Amino acid sequence: MLSAMQTMQSSYMWSGIIWAIVVGLAIGNYACSLIHRLPRGRLLLDKAPYCGSCGTLLQVKDLFPVISAMLLRHHCRYCGVSYPISHTVTEILLAGLSVLAFLQYDFSDRAILLIIIGTFLTILSAIEVNEKLIMGKVMICVIVAGMILRTYLDHGLFNFVLGGLYGVVTGAIIWYKSITREGHIYRLPKPAELMAMAGICVGAKAFPVFLLLFIISYAAIWVISRLLQKYFRITIPFSLAILLPLFGVV
Repeated sequence: MLSAMQTMQSSYMWSGIIWAIVVGLAIGNYACSLIHRLPRGRLLLDKAPYCGSCGTLLQVKDLFPVISAMLLRHHCRYCGVSYPISHTVTEILLAGLSVLAFLQYDFSDRAILLIIIGTFLTILSAIEVNEKLIMGKVMICVIVAGMILRTYLDHGLFNFVLGGLYGVVTGAIIWYKSITREGHIYRLPKPAELMAMAGICVGAKAFPVFLLLFIISYAAIWVISRLLQKYFRITIPFSLAILLPLFGVV
């Protein structure tokens, strides 16, 4: 009897992992469309999937996550122009995130919210890599999902509101030289806004731990990005320094 139960649990776990990979890859595939379209002012439903270089509509055989990119060596089948490797990285990251969310929280509301936050954070990072741009619209999506998650977990608003305030104050202190004034309003730089976004997602109680992890992550990202720039001319996005510790806390 015990052996049968263990077999059922094992089967459920592996079935869940497979489903999580499939769902994560599908989400990553759609995320890649947003990564290309959002900086150009286009929405996901504006047009069927297309090549960003020649504009040719993509066929089903061109849209298999990871597999199509590997077979085509990250080049368009129709015009031969290469597209960012960050697309494949995005699909793999979100597949991994979905698996981790399932293993830790099963198929639950918390897992779904974590996947949503991770998806938009990954989109944010990929757009920064490709376009050197931190998009406020994507940050708002992360903030909304973070507010829902914290309200769901904390059964109240105080923790995420205070967490956002901690993030604003911390960001203003670290990047105070980059604060600008527009009329009668002072505007924080994007890194400080990212810190406020993270504060909302992790809440006030976990913010000190997040801040410590962020410092470690930022230092590691800074060193790695300098090495990559020297040898490979690749820049690691600043938003990645926020994403990694955020998921270590949330």
